[in-house]
Order: sequence, then structure tokens, then C-alpha cells
Amino acid sequence: MAIEPATIRNVCLIGHRGSGKTALGEAMLGLASGRSGPAPQRVLDHAEEESERGMTLGMGVANLQWKGRHVNLLDTPGDGGFIGDAFVAQRVADCAVLVVHAQDPIQVVTERVWRRGEKEDIPHIVVVNHLDRERTDFASVVEQLRERFGPAVVPLNLPIGREDSFRGIYGLLTGIAFVDGEQKSEVPEGMEEEVEAAKLQVLETIAESDDTLLEKYLEGEELTTEELFEGLRRGIADGVIIPALAASAEKVIGVDRVLDVIAGSAPSPVDRSRWTTVDGEEIPCDEDGPFAAYVFKTYQDPFAGRLSVLRVVCGRCRSDEALTNPRTGSAERLGGVSHLMGKERVPTDEAIAGDIVAVAKLKDTHTFDTLCRPDKELRFEPVALPEPTTAFAVGAKARGEEEKVFEAIKRVIDEDPSLKLERSDATGEEILSGLAQMHVELALERINRRYNVEVEARAPKVPFMETIQGSAQAQGRYKKQTGGRGQFGDARIEISPLPQGSGFEFEDAIVGGAIPRQFIPAVEKGIQEAMREGPIAGYPVVDFKVRLHDGAFHSVDSSEAAFKVAGSMAFKNAVEKATPVLLEPYVKVEVLAPTELVGDIMGDLSGRRGRPMGIEQRGERQVIQAEVPQVEMLTYARDLRSITGGRANFHVEFGHYEEVPPNLVEKVLAANEREEEKEKVS
Repeated sequence: MAIEPATIRNVCLIGHRGSGKTALGEAMLGLASGRSGPAPQRVLDHAEEESERGMTLGMGVANLQWKGRHVNLLDTPGDGGFIGDAFVAQRVADCAVLVVHAQDPIQVVTERVWRRGEKEDIPHIVVVNHLDRERTDFASVVEQLRERFGPAVVPLNLPIGREDSFRGIYGLLTGIAFVDGEQKSEVPEGMEEEVEAAKLQVLETIAESDDTLLEKYLEGEELTTEELFEGLRRGIADGVIIPALAASAEKVIGVDRVLDVIAGSAPSPVDRSRWTTVDGEEIPCDEDGPFAAYVFKTYQDPFAGRLSVLRVVCGRCRSDEALTNPRTGSAERLGGVSHLMGKERVPTDEAIAGDIVAVAKLKDTHTFDTLCRPDKELRFEPVALPEPTTAFAVGAKARGEEEKVFEAIKRVIDEDPSLKLERSDATGEEILSGLAQMHVELALERINRRYNVEVEARAPKVPFMETIQGSAQAQGRYKKQTGGRGQFGDARIEISPLPQGSGFEFEDAIVGGAIPRQFIPAVEKGIQEAMREGPIAGYPVVDFKVRLHDGAFHSVDSSEAAFKVAGSMAFKNAVEKATPVLLEPYVKVEVLAPTELVGDIMGDLSGRRGRPMGIEQRGERQVIQAEVPQVEMLTYARDLRSITGGRANFHVEFGHYEEVPPNLVEKVLAANEREEEKEKVS
């Protein structure tokens, strides 16, 4: 079938873990290929680690043909630790299929992906899955969805039978019952009142979505089936209708009806213009327009190399055409263009506007880059991903493998940009951070499995510092006599505190040549080296001034090395007498949570020596702001998830340094060492 933009349907499957997204996707692929169920070998969850854990850990891409439509499926993880791929899919798809579990429809990730969908302005279709399970009631689920997501949610069909007796679907607009592979144009016995009420609800919602239809409906005229389906199609595209469909992916009941709605009523790429360049130019889906493609996913294969998955926004392009990457200025050529079927590639002639394709071995193009022709440069914004909440200091386990380890980490990050690698200036550590502990652990597992290198990972050091509260004077005298020439240096200094953030100041107050000019920089250098380890716990000393005011030298034995040692000795002697104190970093914490959880979160923050700074309303949720010692936040991601059942998110940024109360110094230092040891990842 020749692919045209109007025949394309780009659909992402989103929802909480366990709702059955992947099972639904596999059932769709099975039906489209002529089978009565999913394939024996999974297409979407094909990675080894997904099979081992029994869960989706990254975006799966596949395509199918259904009733003249080319459907691109993007299956996404439902665990909060891997939600970044769901956010990416909601950017590049034209319709989101929200899969909910009939026993528990409104779960944590359900709400998170729904809120992101509202930001991305993407239309939704809801599939109520697992209706064959015990204690399930389709009408009750639809009511819960309406309460949470608004009156736009309406049933488009109804289940025939309940729980283990669920055996078919009744279409409210078609008036056709589908049971055990047979079609019947009659209302199932005992469902008359339920059908009448649900049909009235969906008819009114469709009529209210269009002024012409509403006028006809209010005048008592009957709306034709064609008018109803056209109103449904427009209403879904405009986001004013969210159809709810009954299904059991496991029993493959209702899956064909889901495919029918996607093919017949979900928007095509030409129905909605959602792509705007970084310069604010709106780019329509036009196969004759300037070529632009957005790289939204990268797969790394240690043997086949990098595979880039693109959403073609505009234009068309065949293999080997000259393209450019506006971010880097690099020239690129699309290698073999193909459609993905899980890990398999199906070659296609060209990349056309609205389609999702894969290309191999792009030289200098990464996730969220744009490819276009040199004569018309277009560039789209990267997807805003959730803030990392879990971090580990990483390095090579084996000496000499540092380069291999960090090259492997960079490849994994290219595949999953929710991960971040940054160097901490305060501690000198390389910090790998992700959305959850399992998220980072999986990245390390992939590195070991794919690239055969081992990464050492442990909790990052908290960058404590030390300073002084008083002034003091001290002498550093270094004298060493050997058989030949000796070593001699004598430096006398005064040390005094400076305001926070001032750093280190050095004043040369030598008069009368007590220390020759050429040796004074050596004294300063000795002090700078010594200040790297303070007297309390070996942390850097900051915010003080040293005044070098006297000293002595020997015409033969003095040297730069001797005065460097003398400066170091003088500093160590002085800082001990200047009332040294330990400083700890405080971070600014913002926690976004449902109102009913605010008390528990505030209590937990107070237990971490946190200071509340305010609470404000943000939509339906509360934002709690606080300042908390960083050492108390080492396990916060894990603990907050436990306290809230995963219903809260948080953001942390550096705030300032404060003195640790003397009675807490030993406790704070011990907690830091204990957590570093506990959080090691093998």
C-alpha cells in the first residue's frame, strides 16, 4: 500500500504499569497480521532485560495496516522510573491511547502521562482493559475517568458480559454487537437500559462538539451515522471528545474495535498542526514542503551501531540525499530507510511527511536533533524530560578502562536522555543520575552486558566544607639538615574569617625583606594546598584571609620547596586555633503532591532538619517548598515514593552553605559515610 500522510495514524500507548499496554499492542499486531491473537514471539518487549523483568523498560516501535490505514504504534513504559519515553512518545504521536486497568483505573503514572498529554495538546482515546478480571465494572470506571478527566470522557461501546463472562462488545454508534466472532444488529438481552443511557451520553457529547450538529439535535432531527462518526473524528482531534472503549487484551476481546476507532476516528498527521520550530514557525504536514525530520529515539547496538528513529514532520526524502543537522552543522545522509517492527526493520522507499521511520548509522546526530535540507534549516525543541531524582558517583572498576566506561555511558545516555552524566566541581566525581534507582541500575546493567565493561557506582559524596569563626596567628618553620645543603623556611601568618562565598584571599605584608620576594608565591601555594583538607574532617577550608607578615630565611638553605612547606605548616597551625567549623550544603526542595499528602510530606521534611519555606497551589496539586541539608536527602527519592505511593514528584537545586551545629557534627559525618556505603551498586 502506498503511504500518504492522510492514511497515517501515529499512536502511542500510555498508562500505568500493569494496565496491559504491551499486551494490547501485541494483540493489535496479531489481528492485523491475520492471527486471532498475539505472535508467539513478542514484537514490542524484545529486549533481554524486559523479558527477565517482565515489564516494558523502553519505547517499542512497530507498525501495522488496518482498513487502509498505516498505523505506527509506540509502546511506552508504565513504571515511573522509565516515564521519559512516554513523554517523548506523546510529543511525536498524533493520538494517545491511554490504557487503564479496570480494577484500578486512576493510578500514579495514569495521572502523570495525562498531565503531560494536556501540555502536549494531544488527543486521547481511553481503553479500559482487563474487563475479564474479578471486581470490574465498565460503567464505574467510566464514571471515575469522567470525575478525574472531565465530561469529555464518554463510552463509545459497552462490554457484553462481566468479569469471566465478558465475551463481546456492543457499539453504541453502529448498533452492532460483536460476540464470539459474530455480528448481531440487536441490543443484547438485559442491556436495554444501559445501552439507552450510554447512547444518549455519547450522542449529546458528539452533538455538543459541533454547532451544526447541536442545532440539528436540539430540533429533534436524527443524526445520521456518517454525521456521528464525522463529529466523533473532529471531536477527538479537537480534544473535546475522549471515547472510552471496553477490552480484554489477554482474551483479544474488543481489540479489533480499538483498531477500528484508531483507523477511522483518530487524527492523521494532516489533521493537526502541532510542530513549531525553535523560531516559532509552524510547520504543517505537507509532503511537498521542505523536508524536516525529528530524531526522537536512538537504539544502540554494539554490532550494528546506532539506529535513529525519526518522525518526519514535513516533506519527503529518499536514501542518500544530502541533509544537514542544524545543531551541529554536520552533513548527514539517510542510510537505508525502514519501518520498525520491534527489533526487525522493514525497508521502505522513502521517508514521507507524517510517517515514523528508522535510519542507521547517522554520523553526528543524536536524540532530539532535527534533520533537514541545507537550503531550508528547521529545528525543533527537545522534549522536556522529568528531573532526575537518583544519582550515583560512577567510575571504572578496572584500571585503564576509564575511557571505555565513559564512552559506554554516553552511548546509553544517547539511547535514554532521561539519564544525565555530569561532573561535580565540588567533589570531582562523575555523577550519573536517573529517574529512579532501578533506572540507573538498568543503565549499568546494559553497559556491562553490551560493552563488557564494569562500572563502579556508589552514593555521591556530599560536598561538605570547613571554615573559621575567629582570627589567629601561627608560625610555620621548616628546617631540615642533611649531609649537604639543607632546607630552611620560616613563615608567620595571621588568619581571619571572610563573609560566606568570599573564597580565599592572600595578603603579602612582608617588609624589610624578611622573606625574599621570590619565595612569597611558594608560601601562598603551600597554604592553597593545605586548605584542601581542613582539621575537622578533611574537607576544603573556605572563606578566609591569610596575611603573611613576617618570616625568616637562610641565604644558602632556603628554597621555594622549603617555603611551600613552611606556608602549609603555618596554615595548619593557625586554622586549629581559629575556631574551625563544619559547613554543610542546603538544597532547595520543591515537592509537587496531592493535597491530602501535604501533612505527611511536611512531617518527613521536618524530620530531615528541613525548614518549610511555603506552600502554593499548582492546578489540583500543592507545591511544598523547603530548605533541607543535602546529607539528609540521600535517600529522599526512595522514601518519598514509599510515603506517597509514588504520587509525588520533587525537584532539587543547590541553595547555600550553613554551619553544622557542634552537637550534630559527628552524627552528620557518620550518616554521610553510612549512606555512601549503603547505596553502593554492585
